[in-house]
Amino acid sequence: MQVRADKFYPHQVHAPRLFPRERVVEDFLRRIGTRRPDIVVEAQAGQGKSTLIRQILDRLDTAAVWFQVDPEDRDPAVFLAAVQACLARSLPACPDTAPGGPGSGGMASADLPRRIAPLLQALRSCLIGDVYMVFDDLHHLTGHLTSLFILEYLLANAPPQLHFVLSSREPLPFSGANGQAAGRSAVHLGNHDLSLGLDETADLLHHVFELTPSQDAVREIVERTDGWIMGTLLLGLRMAKGKKLPGDDPDASPGGGIRDYFRRKVFAPLEPALRRPLMALSLLEEIPAALAVAVARRPGVGGELDELARRNLFVRRLDPQGTLFGLHHLFREYLREKAREELTPEEIRDVHLQAGRHFFAQGNNAQALRHLLAAGDHAAMEDVLRRQGLAMLAANQTATLADILGGMPPGALARHGWCALCLALAHLDFAPARALPLLHGALRELRARGDELGELVCLAHVISIHITTTGHYREGEEFLGRAEELFGRHAQSLDPSTFILLSRSLAMGHCIFLADSYTATLHAESALALARAESLVNCEAALLLVRGYIEIFAGRLSLSRPWLERAAAMVRRPEVGTFNCMAIRMMLINFLFHDGDFDNYFRQKAQLVEDYGADMVSQSIVGPFCLIWEMDTAITRGETEEALHLAAQAGQAPLSPHLASQILQLQGVAMALQGRHAEALDASDEATRLRRRAGGLYFASLNHTLTGLTLGLCGRHAEALARLDQGIVEARAMPTAYLESGGLLHRSFVRLETGDEEGAADDAASALGLLRANAYRHFWGWTPRAARRVLGMAVRRGIHAGYARALAARQLDEAILDDGSTLPLLNFQTLGGFAVRAAGRTVLVAQDFTPAQRELLCLLLASPELRMPQDVAQLHFWPDSSPGAAKIKFDTMVSRLRKTFSGALPGMDVQRYLNRDKGIVWLEHCRVDALEFQEAATQGLEHSRLREHWQSGNAFARAEAFWKGDFAPGVTGEDRTRAFRDALGKALARMVLVWGGQLADAGRTRHALELAEKALAADPLSDVLWGLLYRLHGRDSALQARQALNRFVKLLRDEGYPEDEIAQMAEAIARP
Repeated sequence: MQVRADKFYPHQVHAPRLFPRERVVEDFLRRIGTRRPDIVVEAQAGQGKSTLIRQILDRLDTAAVWFQVDPEDRDPAVFLAAVQACLARSLPACPDTAPGGPGSGGMASADLPRRIAPLLQALRSCLIGDVYMVFDDLHHLTGHLTSLFILEYLLANAPPQLHFVLSSREPLPFSGANGQAAGRSAVHLGNHDLSLGLDETADLLHHVFELTPSQDAVREIVERTDGWIMGTLLLGLRMAKGKKLPGDDPDASPGGGIRDYFRRKVFAPLEPALRRPLMALSLLEEIPAALAVAVARRPGVGGELDELARRNLFVRRLDPQGTLFGLHHLFREYLREKAREELTPEEIRDVHLQAGRHFFAQGNNAQALRHLLAAGDHAAMEDVLRRQGLAMLAANQTATLADILGGMPPGALARHGWCALCLALAHLDFAPARALPLLHGALRELRARGDELGELVCLAHVISIHITTTGHYREGEEFLGRAEELFGRHAQSLDPSTFILLSRSLAMGHCIFLADSYTATLHAESALALARAESLVNCEAALLLVRGYIEIFAGRLSLSRPWLERAAAMVRRPEVGTFNCMAIRMMLINFLFHDGDFDNYFRQKAQLVEDYGADMVSQSIVGPFCLIWEMDTAITRGETEEALHLAAQAGQAPLSPHLASQILQLQGVAMALQGRHAEALDASDEATRLRRRAGGLYFASLNHTLTGLTLGLCGRHAEALARLDQGIVEARAMPTAYLESGGLLHRSFVRLETGDEEGAADDAASALGLLRANAYRHFWGWTPRAARRVLGMAVRRGIHAGYARALAARQLDEAILDDGSTLPLLNFQTLGGFAVRAAGRTVLVAQDFTPAQRELLCLLLASPELRMPQDVAQLHFWPDSSPGAAKIKFDTMVSRLRKTFSGALPGMDVQRYLNRDKGIVWLEHCRVDALEFQEAATQGLEHSRLREHWQSGNAFARAEAFWKGDFAPGVTGEDRTRAFRDALGKALARMVLVWGGQLADAGRTRHALELAEKALAADPLSDVLWGLLYRLHGRDSALQARQALNRFVKLLRDEGYPEDEIAQMAEAIARP
């Protein structure tokens, strides 16, 4: 994206004409003392804001960076890129943070902190002394909230060495302008501060015009102008020309007679041959010298403009070289009014046409389009967009295109397909409902004139919208064949960005509409290879998203994991756009749902809401899909009322047939489980009707499976089996083992309901084989009732009994015995306390056990496989007793312990939990939080070793959820208990050292700090953990890092460490 160099300089004023504002500058310096506050200058046009800012910065003797805001900065992508370019040019010591590749995708305020973070990090690393950054003419951003958000975020998060000067004609509509951002102080200067007094007015007239008016004349000028500098200059110029006092001519007032003053005192004295060219040049926002020659048809007009600028006659240089000029806005407005009066429409149109051609030749397509639109040359706009429209979109100039093309008459859009197409694509991320009609109109027009490239681009985006927005898969499928045909003809001639865009849409079309993972993979792989070769990071992210979804829809969850890892890493890169970031994170939680990792699903969803805001998430496609996944999660957990509540919540907003079908088919399952059969069947029938309308082979198979389950739960077994048969056949045809295994298990359950155990056993054997081979742990509609029946039958008949038991433990929190009956698992909670839970409730707490009983249980829990020799236990408790006496005492202890369990678990055979046989005592049918913590932490470390950071984060999050403190606090035990406690503490430390850095790199430093404090609570003298805490604080605050180091030093002193050793340890931590 090109950024004009003149944006980084203040307006050029001829040095002798620069009027010193000593009073205002001295007053400002007295107010601030030795501080370096932010400066906010809000004053009307012509009040000398820019001149004053330059003089203040000169007196402060502080380095400064100047940024001239203009209307193009209303596009947030342009604004952020220009800010990055400004800092890179003005502060060469700072690392370049401009994103690679031509574009960064759509922008939304919620995603901007991630994009701005590298810039802030670079500033923190390179700024040593104070620097002021000036944003001049900020009134151009009024009403453009995303660009204003960028500025406000910079103010709130800038390093303390960076200060800001904000200059605007209007009050700035954000808190940072009032000095409230992050405690920053600000000094305000307004019209009253900048207004000229009597002495300053006299000095100005003498400085600029060498006039010495009387005190009465000066007083009258101040009264007429209210100290307005531009008004004073206008009257001074009149006096210098006419040698009359202002009171002699009421038309000289700088109020209502300002235009007449320009006419008689500024415009009329100009060389007659220059007047008409200036009227024509006033139609330009900026005036390149080369364009001025063409428009004015005067070879020397550049020199004439430079002379007018030197004389301060309302013309300004916009660059140091004198090749770019601008008119003072008041003079420009006057000249434009004259142009409308005196130039013919053909002359005005010709100026805009010449400007359009000039800017197009210079590569400034946005300016070219603005002028061509003003000329009404829609055909020329069509040509520009046919040649450069896709490049502008790839460069993220969507807001600019929407602003320009939104000004075209609807009739003209209907006749110019590329204009309609580019406007549609500019609306795509933020107003897709407006994009689809425009795309259909563009498609008709481009197809009619045989523009196959334009038609292909339209088709690809229509397909994409039907996938991501409307859910009309059947309608989208109708466009897929023609798109494939055109792509086959034109693929070799496409530029990389267009090839990638089209391939991505075709890949998703084949995946979603036809469940054709083979063809989808071919398209995605070719586009991904090209994106990598061309370093198109945002495109690469989009294609990693596609590859991940292809594997998920094909049921190859294990094969999707590498793609998810690579996609997850892309979310942190500033080159990746808002839409792709949200879509990737949606895919990650989609995977967690399919994998049955519900705790991490809800954790990552909460992070998504925190990062983007609840409104943005709920109003995007993420919101309704989360409701669908959470309905199924509630059904899996046996929470049918919660599932129906979520269905009601989803029904509060209009839903596409695709989404409504999924809501209704799950609603039918929940209602059937509650015995509301008639309502369940109605919901199921409507879900099927909507699915036929929406299409999508994958979702049709899922619909047949879930509606088949509903029919089975309602007792209509024959219909249920027929529907399930259909879903299984469709799943095998795709193929997707995920849907096939789910269908088989549901059919097994329905067959058990009918008494067909042999058929049920066959289905269970096939289904459990698929689940085991693919490591599936969850599938749609898997209710606790069905799980108990099918898994119990499988264990009883020896069908994949081990895997069936593992599934039951995971979903039901129950053990399946050899006869197929179930038993609640005992959950020992030993981290940070001691309690036992069963069947979802706490049944025993520490006080219910004697100290010896707690100690025995901890010995067992710390032993391999929860087993230990009885004589070892006896020796531990009664080392001085004879073996016989110790055995009697141990028998009594075990008997009393079983009695304690029996009292809390009435009706249960506690010997199934606490066993003793052949000299061995053991626990079974148990879960132990300490062991699950240890397992999850070990998995996380292994994933991290393999650089699988997303998966390591999931494992670490599971481990963190278990950790509440040390193992069995207060229980002393023998060596194995202490060794187990130490091993857990070391596992926590290793996890925190690895995960803390990963969290900080992902922008979650607060969470990393909380983890470090948890680990230090377990091991308060660990220098490596204190080092981690120091480094984490140092990322944002050197003061907080030093405070952490002081805490460590104090702790060491309290522990009696020698001072020299303390100094060495502190130095090692603080060393970079």
